[in-house]
Amino acid sequence: MLRTRWRAEALAWLAAHRFRGTVLLPEFRDGLFEDRAPVVFGAPASAVPGMRAVSHNVLRWETAGIERATVVLFWMPFRIAAEEDPESLPGFTTRAEVSRELARDASRVVLGMPDGALSSAHIRYHAHHAGVRIEATLEATLASALARL
Repeated sequence: MLRTRWRAEALAWLAAHRFRGTVLLPEFRDGLFEDRAPVVFGAPASAVPGMRAVSHNVLRWETAGIERATVVLFWMPFRIAAEEDPESLPGFTTRAEVSRELARDASRVVLGMPDGALSSAHIRYHAHHAGVRIEATLEATLASALARL
């Protein structure tokens, strides 16, 4: 499997705690995202002017999954490293998704962000004002999500 390290750790933790629900991950089980996404999400054409079909269809899939979820967990270990470093996670998409969900329905949101996460003030501010606690470890974030089910 080609998972982001923290996502693989999260799946293992959930399995060890006998989680039987569905986990929506923006990754493929059988290949790299950049290889598989055009095959899976390349059609239909985007309805949004200037937006590639793959981007449109991935976002439509992710948004539908998030909107249908009982609990929406975001782990945000934001950092920027070398371009080829798989641990370089600036979180551009995640930041937009978190902001949207805090505005839509903060009661379903579980946030986790380690101390020192890159440029986290904006999300910390809005989470605080929405009454959403931010966990400092992946394990605490997962435990908080399970406690809500």
